[in-house]
Amino acid sequence: MRLGLLLITFAALPAMAQQPQSTLEKVKSSGTLKVCVAQISPEAFKDAKTGKWSGVFIDLTNELADWLKVKVELLEVQWPTVVPTLKRGDCDMFGGSLVYNAPRAAEINYIRPQWAKGVNAIIRRDSAGKFTTPDALNDPGVKIAVVAGSSENEVARRQFPKAQILALQVNSNIQVLESVRRGDAVVALLPTITLKWWLAVPENNKWGQMAFPNMEFASAPNGWAVRYGDNDWARFLDAFSNWASASGEAQRLYEKYVETTNPYRTTN
Repeated sequence: MRLGLLLITFAALPAMAQQPQSTLEKVKSSGTLKVCVAQISPEAFKDAKTGKWSGVFIDLTNELADWLKVKVELLEVQWPTVVPTLKRGDCDMFGGSLVYNAPRAAEINYIRPQWAKGVNAIIRRDSAGKFTTPDALNDPGVKIAVVAGSSENEVARRQFPKAQILALQVNSNIQVLESVRRGDAVVALLPTITLKWWLAVPENNKWGQMAFPNMEFASAPNGWAVRYGDNDWARFLDAFSNWASASGEAQRLYEKYVETTNPYRTTN
């Protein structure tokens, strides 16, 4: 009996020795936190001239790295590739703003959300008043532009199954609004907070307006994400996100970027 227990114990040793190192330990030992980001404001946006990243979640990521005493290595990805890039291990976490939806959550592990955002639409001013409620967009004659792979893409497919969905591959989410200006789409869906910033630019406000003023739909939590299977890393980031919300840091950063910055406004 004792011999059998010894054999079982020794047989288990190789498996125990081969357990993968947690991402938390890897980050601390390497001194580098590899973070995937995709452009979306006000959480993560890049200056076209300098290449410098800014935003609510960029600041939170830097705060996290400062506490860990490691450096941040940013890897820009496109929205359709967020999930496969994270799953194959190109980065330690997705540090941009990832809005929750169940199909995406079946593939990657959402960290405790720091915020929640709703959706609205941009429409040409000469078409204003055509739609009184979002439900009116659910029509075969309506073309809706969205960023391919984005949460708005999922919202459009789920809430407007009869409409024609134009899922566009773009570098920055606001580029889908050009399809409305050209007339390729009737409306384009983006987070309400992003559209308010975009409309603050006079050149944009001349031709475009919010399709459904003073309202938003499809509100959902947004935050970071990691791969499934590393519970220590996920719990660590959950605790940090909980601090960001409970301390008011996330709220402060959102207010800061909404009130003092606008990445879409051009300056001379």
